[in-house]
Amino acid sequence: MSSIRVLRSFIEVARCGSFAAASEHVSLTPAAVGLQIHSLESDLGYPLFDRIGKSITLNQRGHRLVPRIQQLLMQYDALRLEEADPKDLAGSIKVASIATSMSMVVKAVLRIRRQYPRLSVEPGISYSGDLVSRVKEGELDAAVSVKNAHKVPAGVLWTHLYREPLVFIASKHAARQGDIGQLLAQRLFLRVSRSSNTGTLIDEFMRRRHLKAAEFLEMNAMRTIVDMVKEDMGVTILPLPRGTGWDHDPELHVQGFDDPTAHRSIGLFENESRCFLSSVLREYLVEELGRESPAGPPAGTARDTPPA
Repeated sequence: MSSIRVLRSFIEVARCGSFAAASEHVSLTPAAVGLQIHSLESDLGYPLFDRIGKSITLNQRGHRLVPRIQQLLMQYDALRLEEADPKDLAGSIKVASIATSMSMVVKAVLRIRRQYPRLSVEPGISYSGDLVSRVKEGELDAAVSVKNAHKVPAGVLWTHLYREPLVFIASKHAARQGDIGQLLAQRLFLRVSRSSNTGTLIDEFMRRRHLKAAEFLEMNAMRTIVDMVKEDMGVTILPLPRGTGWDHDPELHVQGFDDPTAHRSIGLFENESRCFLSSVLREYLVEELGRESPAGPPAGTARDTPPA
C-alpha cells in the first residue's frame, strides 16, 4: 500500500516532468523519487509514465489518476485537521488576496473564525505581482492570486480554485463602430499594468492573437478601467471576475474569445512549512466555492497540475 508521501511524490513528478525536478519539492534524491514511483506502479499493477531514455511523460492512465490522487491528498489534509478539537487549533495565518477574490476570502475567514476561535486569520488586499515571492520568503503564509506561466517555486504549494475568462469590453456605443481589431486600432486601449501577472498574461494573449493597440494607457485597478470604458473613454481586454456582473451591464459590450487559452487561473499559494495551518483556509475556500456554485466546486488541487 503506497504511503501519502509516495502520492505526493507522484503529483510532483506529474507537475515537474522529471524525478530530478520533483526531488527538490519533496526533500528526496531523484533516485528515491524514482523508487517511489516504481513502488506506486507496482502497487497499482500498471505504468503511469511513458519512459523514453531519461525522459518521462504521463501516460493516459497517469493523467486520469492525477485528479483522484489530488483529491485524496486534500481529504487526508482535512482528516489531519479534524483529529484535533477546533478549540485546540491555535496560531495565526497571514493571507493576501487580489481585489477580485477578496470577497470570497473574507467569507471563508468569517467561517474559520467561528469554527476555530483560537486561530487568527489576517486577510489583506494586494496586487498579484509579488505575492508568490512573499509567500515563498515567509512574509505571507498564503495568498490568493493569479497563476503565471512559471513553475510554482520550491517550498510553495498551489491549489487551483477557479478560472476567469478573458473578454473584450467596450461601451455599447463603441461596439457598433467595428470589430475587436478595428476598435483596438481606433480607440484608446485601457490596459492592466504589464508589471502584474494579469497584465503579462493579457499582453502574451494579444501577441498570440495578433491584436495590436494604436495607443494605450496602463493602470492597476480593473474596476477603474471598466468605469472608464463605460464612459466611452476607451476599450479593454480583461479577465471577467466572479460576481462583477459586467457581462450583464446594459452600458457595456462584453465579448468572449473562442480560444481555450483565453483565461487566467486563480488559486491559493501556501508556504509549505506553514500549510498545517493554511490548509484550513484552503479547505474553507474550496467549500465556499462549492456553496456559490450549484454544480459543486471547481477541481481543487493540493499541488500544481500539469497543463491539459
